[in-house]
Amino acid sequence: MSYEFSFLFPFLLVMFAGQWILQRMGKSLYGWRATSIIGIISLLVCIAPVGGIPLARWLISLNANFSIPLTVVLFVGVWEKAGGKVLFDRKTLSGFWLFGIVMGLLLYPMALGLGWYDPYSLGWKFSLLFVVMMVLTIFLLLKRNPLGIVLMLCILAYHLRLLESPNFWDYLIDPFFVIISCTKNLFEKRFLDFQKLLIINLTRSFRRCRNPFSKGF
Repeated sequence: MSYEFSFLFPFLLVMFAGQWILQRMGKSLYGWRATSIIGIISLLVCIAPVGGIPLARWLISLNANFSIPLTVVLFVGVWEKAGGKVLFDRKTLSGFWLFGIVMGLLLYPMALGLGWYDPYSLGWKFSLLFVVMMVLTIFLLLKRNPLGIVLMLCILAYHLRLLESPNFWDYLIDPFFVIISCTKNLFEKRFLDFQKLLIINLTRSFRRCRNPFSKGF
C-alpha cells in the first residue's frame, strides 16, 4: 500500500501546479468539471513512464517520504482552488507552520550530529515521542483545532504503514515541510509587521489631516 500511497503527494502537487497556471491565465477553476479534467491530466502525468519508472516516483529521489501534514496542506490548497469550502483559515495554517518549525528544530539539528542524542531513534518503536503526540492530539481535538485531526491521521497512517518509512518522525515532518514552515512564518511575520506599520502611519496621517494645526505641521 505504501507504493500506491507514494503517488498521492505528486498527484496533488501536479494538480496544484495546474490550477495555479490556469489561474494565472485567467481560466475558471471552479466546479467539479474543471477539477475532474485537471485531476485526470495530473494522474496521466504522474503515471507516465520516464526511463521505465513512473514520473511520480522520480520525486522520491528528492524526498523519500512526504509527511502527512504537508500532504494535508497541499490537499487543502487544491480543494480551495477548486472552489471548495475554506477548510483552514490563516490562524490554523499558522499553527501548522509553527508545528513544522518546532518539530524540525527538535529533530534535524541533533539528527545531523549537533547533539549527543539522536531523537530520530524515538520513532522506530513506542517511545516518549508517541506519548507526547498522543497527548498533544487529544489536547488539540478538545480545543477543536484542525491540527489535532491531522495528527490523528499521522498516527493512523503510521499504523497502516502508508509511507515507505517505518519511522514515526517521517509521518510528522519532512525537510520540505520544515523549509516551507520557516519560509511561511517569516513571510507572514514580515507582512504583519508591514501591515501594522502601515495602519499606524495612516492613522497618524488621518489625525493630522483632521487637525492641521497640530504639532508637526
